[in-house]
Amino acid sequence: MKRRVSFHTAAVAGLLSGCAAVSTQVVPLDPSLTLAPTERVEILLEKPRRPYTELALLESRGIAGGSESELLEDARDKARTLGADAIVRLELEKTVLPPVVVYDPPFAPFYYGYPFRRYPHFHPPYFGEYRALAGGTVYTLKTLAIKYETQPGKPE
Repeated sequence: MKRRVSFHTAAVAGLLSGCAAVSTQVVPLDPSLTLAPTERVEILLEKPRRPYTELALLESRGIAGGSESELLEDARDKARTLGADAIVRLELEKTVLPPVVVYDPPFAPFYYGYPFRRYPHFHPPYFGEYRALAGGTVYTLKTLAIKYETQPGKPE
């Protein structure tokens, strides 16, 4: 029994660690331009005055209950691999998801049949066939990855 419990615990831990809270889509503006990854990426709220080259558009989407800071960190990580010096925050979209009631037959009292009535620890608590899934706010952040120029027309 200990072996089964430890296996299930490891499986659940593996599934939870594999779930990403933020997904970022990268659209390179010039696919032929390849740069070495950078160590630091600044987060700017407006476009800088010094000359720069636009590398890519980034769109980060979170999950319900996530924050803008998670989106910015994921966008920063993607921009770091592109070789960007900074990301410019362009737009933040907010989508409100309402709670949803779903029909879930496994929560019905007679779904499991007779064998599960003999073992009450296998039978889930009865809440009815319907349950409510919580809603929340989902943020989508659009940013621009840029590289500062030392000479006009050429990135560093």
